[in-house]
Parts: sequence; C-alpha cells; structure tokens
Amino acid sequence: MLPAYGQKSELYDKFITDFTKALDKNFTEQDLNKMFREYPELLTPHSDITQFSQTLQGNTISIYPLLDFKNQNLYINNINKLLNSTNTNQKILSYLVIASAGDKSKESILLSRINSPDEKDKVLWAGMALLYLNCQHTTPLFDFLVNNEDFGDAHMIPMYIKLNKDSLRQTAYNRINNENIKAKVLAAQILSVCPNNLQTEHLLIQAVKNWDINIKGYAIYSINELQIGNLLATFTPLLDSPQTRSISLKALANSPTEVDRNYIFGLIQKQDTVSDELLNCLYLSKNIANLKYWLKLLYTKPIPKKYVFFVYDNHIISSIEILPDVHEALQKIKNADILGEFVRSLGNKTDNESIELMITFLKYPSSTVRYWTAKSLEKNPSLLLKNQGVKDLIKKGLEDGNN
Repeated sequence: MLPAYGQKSELYDKFITDFTKALDKNFTEQDLNKMFREYPELLTPHSDITQFSQTLQGNTISIYPLLDFKNQNLYINNINKLLNSTNTNQKILSYLVIASAGDKSKESILLSRINSPDEKDKVLWAGMALLYLNCQHTTPLFDFLVNNEDFGDAHMIPMYIKLNKDSLRQTAYNRINNENIKAKVLAAQILSVCPNNLQTEHLLIQAVKNWDINIKGYAIYSINELQIGNLLATFTPLLDSPQTRSISLKALANSPTEVDRNYIFGLIQKQDTVSDELLNCLYLSKNIANLKYWLKLLYTKPIPKKYVFFVYDNHIISSIEILPDVHEALQKIKNADILGEFVRSLGNKTDNESIELMITFLKYPSSTVRYWTAKSLEKNPSLLLKNQGVKDLIKKGLEDGNN
C-alpha cells in the first residue's frame, strides 16, 4: 500500500514542493497537467485509470492518500484560498486535494457548485470529489450525473451506486418520471441495485407501459435484475419488438412467477432447434432451476452449431448445488466447442468426481477441450493431479493451446 502523508517518501516531499508552488496566482494549466502526470496516485486515487495502473504495478492505493496532509498547516492555511480562487487551475487542484485528503468538511461548498453553470469547466472534479468522499446527498449528485456523465462510457455511476441505498432509491423515485430522458434512464438503473419493494415494482412496471420504446429496455433490465414477477400480460406485446424482445425474455425467465417462466418453456418446446436467445435467457438467469433446464437442453435438444456462452457470466454454474447436473451434462454433451468452455466451470473443484471427470477430458479428441481442461487444472491443488502421468497430460494439453 502506498504510504500516507507524513511517512518518509521522496514522492510526498516533491508533492509538497509543487503544492507550495501551486499557491502562486500564476499557476497555469500546464503546471496542473504536470501535477496530474507526476502524482496520479496522490491526486486521482478515485480514477479507474489510476487504480488499474497501480494494480498492474502490484500496488494498492490508500483510500485517502493525503489524509494526514489535511492536518498540516500548509493544507489548513491554503485549501480555502485554492477552493475560492478565480484561477480555474487552482480551483481544480483544490477539488483533487480535498478528495484525496478525505476532507468532508468541504461537502457543502462542493455541492453548491456541481450543478452551477458558472462551474462548467471544473464541475467534473468537484463531483468526483463528492463521490469519492461518499457524500450522501444523492439527489444533487444524481442531477450532476445526468448533466455530466456519458452513459455510454460511464466512470462515475459505479461510484454513485455505492452510496446509501435508501437515499439512492428515494432519489430514483423522485426522478423516474422526469421529462429528461437521461434522468429516467438513470433512475431505472439505480432501482436495479436497491432493495425491491412494491413502490419500486409499480414504478418500473409503469415505466415499461408508458415509456418510449427506445428506453423501455432500461426499466425491463431493472425488473429482470430485481426478479419482479407477474409480467406476462405487460411483456407479451414487447416480444414483437427487436428493441425489447431479448431483455423481456430474460425478465420472464428470471421471474418468480410460474406462469411467466412457463411461457418461456412453451416457446422452447415449440422450436426444433432452441435459439441462442432462449438459451441465453435461461443461462443468464438467477433461478437455479433455469440453469438446470439449460444444462439438460444442451444434450437433449438440437441447439445452434455456433452457440457461444461464457462460464464466468453466471457464477451459479460453478456452485456446489448444481454440481451433479454439471457432471451429467459434461458426460453427455457432444459439441466440442461447448465442452471446451464448459469444462472451465470445474476449474476450482477439488472433489474426486470432478477431478476424475476432468482427467478424462485431458484425453478428449478435440484439442480445444484438452487445452481448456489442462488450463483449468494447471493450478488445482488436488492430490489426484500429482500423478506423473496426469502431469504429463496437463503439460501436453497446455501445448495444444499453441495449435
């Protein structure tokens, strides 16, 4: 972990020197950019780019790396000067340092600025600071995100949804019928990560009924995530639209209501070859019964030759509860491409039955199956894999990856 301020560090000593220089009224954009480049772990610990870079280097960033700096006279005597400076570069620097110092005493000032038109050039860093400080004033932060976040490449929303869930939910209730389309969409997204209740269900169902077809999918997504039931009457008309069909099928499959799920099963029985669309709405479900049905379909009904799924898209497939069904499916599936992906679900299992089954796949005719089996067993601690013959099979299977 990077040291907190106050511990001996050339980086921190250098930062203090540059921070002192930044107090000069002629502090320029070039000077600010230089500090961005030289002190990312101190000034932007909330940035996903900084966190990714530090992970690659094997470092862990302190939650507030300038926490001790907050108690130093250099900070105490000057942070307000920077915060209220007419120099845009100094103001931005103040937002960065306030966040990294964990200085929650400045929340009210930052909140007054994040939706102010006068702060347009600096507002992103003020909002980021509030999110990093775990500010619980979720409604002004919601409006800030609507005005400033790129929903197609969201960096701040993941921080926002970590805030108090009761507060987030109330904000979503207040904004879900807003005329602003981005506000509607964000409100629906927020409800997907908050505890469900009858008011949430009502608002999301009404959104599905009343919203424009181009944004209904956001409300349907949240209904799917929350596993809301009694959907069939509302969702049946949506199955005719390419914009809502796929996500509606997933919500029906994920519903706790039997009649909703039976509708999906009925569609499957009508198909000679089960479509990717229907297979996926079962596989991506949180309902373990759907996963078991999906497993059986892989070897009892024709499926598309190019059907693709990824075992890490649903953690349930690796759970103990479904393990017997996984074992049976692995022994009965004939499609080598599916087997190659599917064997990875046993990679962390150490029970004898799973290991013995995997060892048989090290001898499978398909090099794809042999490789992914070997890759999955490469670091498995099972004693059954210590046999030299099995070690040789694993080594040979790994070499298949070069073919």
